[in-house]
Amino acid sequence: MAGCEIVALKAREILDSKARPMVEVDVWTAGGAMGRGASPCGTSVGAHEAFVLRDGGPRYGGLGVRQAVGHAVETIFPVIRGMDVLDQRAIDERLVALDGTPNKSRLGANAIYSVSIAVARAAAATRGIPLYRHLGGETACTLPVPMFNMLNGGHGGAKIELQEFLFVPAGAPTYSEALRIGVEVFAALGAVIERRYGRAALHAGTSAGYSAPASEPAENLDLLLAAAERAGYAGQCRLGLDCAASHFYEPDANGYRFQGRRVGQEAFIQLLEELARAYSLLVVEDPLEENDFEGHAEVTRRLGGTIVIGDDLFVTNLARLQRGIALGAANAMLLKPNMVGTITEAVDAARYATAHGYRVVGSGRAGGSIDDPIPDIVVAVGAPLVKFGAPRTGERLGKQNCLLRMEEEFGKAGRFAGQDLFRTS
Repeated sequence: MAGCEIVALKAREILDSKARPMVEVDVWTAGGAMGRGASPCGTSVGAHEAFVLRDGGPRYGGLGVRQAVGHAVETIFPVIRGMDVLDQRAIDERLVALDGTPNKSRLGANAIYSVSIAVARAAAATRGIPLYRHLGGETACTLPVPMFNMLNGGHGGAKIELQEFLFVPAGAPTYSEALRIGVEVFAALGAVIERRYGRAALHAGTSAGYSAPASEPAENLDLLLAAAERAGYAGQCRLGLDCAASHFYEPDANGYRFQGRRVGQEAFIQLLEELARAYSLLVVEDPLEENDFEGHAEVTRRLGGTIVIGDDLFVTNLARLQRGIALGAANAMLLKPNMVGTITEAVDAARYATAHGYRVVGSGRAGGSIDDPIPDIVVAVGAPLVKFGAPRTGERLGKQNCLLRMEEEFGKAGRFAGQDLFRTS
């Protein structure tokens, strides 16, 4: 196709949804198509994620990204200038080779991923089609089931180490209905918390939900069930946990600091077994620390039909995913493309997971932007589940609105993943 050569690139420092600097890149083709990309960063960061390059020093408390911006303009652009914007794989492979480090620490994954997104969007614009269609082809028309992180633990003075208490609308026939149920249950949750713990307990958590008010996991899960009942959806929901266990693991003691005491691996697995059985948990994410592949395999066996998701365990990295699959560690992969650093690597990992019977769960990052491409990527790879935090605040709702527009566009050709997920989970 004529006019596909990359001819210009601009990069700048912008702010994410938490007012932290992030890299934004614009790419232009000879034909006049433009694509824009920015690389988010999570609050909870795994040790094996691709490296986010920060400036240090006094600006923004050391979080500036001017070095990464400079790398995009001065180092990356000269290498990809003239390349065919439609050849995402060749461009991404060149970016990885140019950096030359295992975790993209020379140029910064925030620079590399921003360029990768911008290229993908410029390619979609060149073809005159949506990004999900460009990445996923004509058959990309499945909308995921949304999971809502309504109670936030783990950070910011929360009373419990477990990071997320998830609500999943299991009885919804469509994405838009599932989103509506989530919004209504979240609205009811505030009233439930206030009634049980008083108005002083209505603290905002780190992912736009409420800060979990109880130190007992079961008590927080009961709050979600009570909110569902108050909103009129009793019996129409499933629950889940993101343990983010690496963040309360103590390597020196080979155990977990949980509820004020040291808990060994076996005792913690037993706790998860009891919760999974008592609440019929749909998902449990990162149940053990991020290097314990064998432990994750044990959890997966013992939790039976529960979807066990590897986030910090896999970091959307194909090599770590392959190791996990070989051991039977987890049975699902969290898809966060910035964790690995390019669109190609993320899509390859997602497709490998699906081909080997692992579910793919799309996820936003706590520090993102309104135009995050993750909704398009989720649909492109056919992920059956997605989580964007609680249904509150602009950039999170912006991702939900993207999926609403896709649902409208698909019409009768679209599918809702819940049709199959809740028959088999």
